[in-house]
Amino acid sequence: MAWALALLLEGVIFAHADGAPPDSQKLLQLLQEKKAEEVAEFKRLSAMVRIPAGEFRMGSRAGRPDEHPVHSVLLGEFYIDKFEVTQLQYQWVMGVNPSYFRDCSHCPVEKVTFAEALEFCRRMNKTLPTEAQWEKAARGGTGGPFYWGDDFPENFAWGGNNSGQKTHSVGQKEPNVYGLYDVSGNVWEWVMDWYAPDYYRTSPKKNPTGPQTGSQKVVRGGSWGSVPQFLRHSQRDHNEPESRFITGGFRCAAPVQP
Repeated sequence: MAWALALLLEGVIFAHADGAPPDSQKLLQLLQEKKAEEVAEFKRLSAMVRIPAGEFRMGSRAGRPDEHPVHSVLLGEFYIDKFEVTQLQYQWVMGVNPSYFRDCSHCPVEKVTFAEALEFCRRMNKTLPTEAQWEKAARGGTGGPFYWGDDFPENFAWGGNNSGQKTHSVGQKEPNVYGLYDVSGNVWEWVMDWYAPDYYRTSPKKNPTGPQTGSQKVVRGGSWGSVPQFLRHSQRDHNEPESRFITGGFRCAAPVQP
């Protein structure tokens, strides 16, 4: 957190445009106030939502072959981040900001590898969601292509039609019924599972975790550059774990402790 204090201090010092040295007590007070504000914002952005245990229908009849067949999945309850992880959070925890769109502390962090995303989550005593957890959380109890219906109204997601080809601050669009934001669009999100195009044909019904091995990890949710079809909750994509892309970020999950 030393970087944050340095930036806050710099901001306070340069606020004195008349060139007069700032009063040390006032400087300390302003610094403490700004620190408290950022701590409160960090906590707000790190909030999680409890997803209830239960069964849901995963996949799509109308989607790509790797989304077939539609199948029942039974999951235990779990927590998942309310927002995509932001640049502010990532900088605080990891000490760096790899993002391309860096002029936006509340925009999702991007250009993060799978290992870096997982390490961030672990430092927060969390992990990445499984693919099944992600889809259940994103659907919010709905069965259509999007949690809001069948079409693409712009007040629900940042996609290629309305993003201006860049990321946007998290939480600006309407959430799903669980209170999750940006599960469609803004940035693709890493999940734990290895990718296999035919996994749904053999996956277990209860708490599936994906193939045991693979060469690429699944990403979900679409991004600011995606056409509406790629923003569907059943849409699966995949990338090499070492890849960094300006359309990719993540959110964390956590088990419910007994």
